[in-house]
Amino acid sequence: MAKMFEGFNWSKDEYQNFGLKVQLLKHNYHKSTLFNDKELKDLLDNYPREWLQCYTMGSDPEKHNDWTPVHVAERSGAEILEALQKGRFWLNLINIDQYNQDYANMVADMYQRISSHCPRLENIKPAFSALLISSPGIQVYCHIDVDANMLWHLKGRKNAWVYPYDDKRFTPQTYIEEIIAEERHENIPYEKWFDEHAVYAELQAGDAVSWPQHSPHRIENVDVNISITTSYASKDSRRLIGVYGFNHYFLKKIGIKNRSINTQGIVPVIKEFFYFAFNRLGLLKKGERTSTYISDLEIDPKSDTGMSKRKQKTLTAFSYSKY
Repeated sequence: MAKMFEGFNWSKDEYQNFGLKVQLLKHNYHKSTLFNDKELKDLLDNYPREWLQCYTMGSDPEKHNDWTPVHVAERSGAEILEALQKGRFWLNLINIDQYNQDYANMVADMYQRISSHCPRLENIKPAFSALLISSPGIQVYCHIDVDANMLWHLKGRKNAWVYPYDDKRFTPQTYIEEIIAEERHENIPYEKWFDEHAVYAELQAGDAVSWPQHSPHRIENVDVNISITTSYASKDSRRLIGVYGFNHYFLKKIGIKNRSINTQGIVPVIKEFFYFAFNRLGLLKKGERTSTYISDLEIDPKSDTGMSKRKQKTLTAFSYSKY
């Protein structure tokens, strides 16, 4: 039976500022029965392992290279959740809306509401969605996502820091270009003084946080957390990616250092067209990230840390998935 959702009713100002500034918003999706233990166990039992990412990490937010993949293998949903309570794990169930129709309906409801109140976001539609389930005390290191995206919090408490998208101290142009080209991981260097310039929010069930595209952000959990991250595509977000992509693949290659990221006028339209046309034709060489998916760690609910070591390092199941 399809799940029904109460959604949200934001103010006129909240809709108008969506995607333009950092906002802490309210929603009602956390009231759905989708997020009770039985539903989650059943979901994890059968979730495609190439779409089920698992990472562990250290406790220092400045050491993003401690981000380490973990094999899930054929552990049951109950075993995964038991290990998650003991260890430091971040589960990322990518393409959740493609796998489960109830989640697809939820994400569709989100963007139907947004698009009906934000006419400036032309042709907005969901682009990518993932369910996040994570241990107490874990962190997601400071990173930049390519697509316009936001976080809908469903269970537990977490702390979020969002940094200025238009300040080159936090978002050097080359970082965004290289992330789009998959030559650089989304995780970026972070120093503790960044927090002096952040918008900070303590998130509880029923909170959502949105930010301008390419805003760096990081997360720290207080207890077990469940959230949904959703990316969306619009005329503006696609144009911005096209401009950065063209700059990297075409202008940088011929030595142009001052590469404009302006999105207004005919030149950005041309940049967007050529970037996406060459990309669709497979003419743009992407970086290779699968080396970061090699691991000798495995989920193990019998261990005090929730994981154990394998005899050798191998590629995780999710290394074979391209979003």
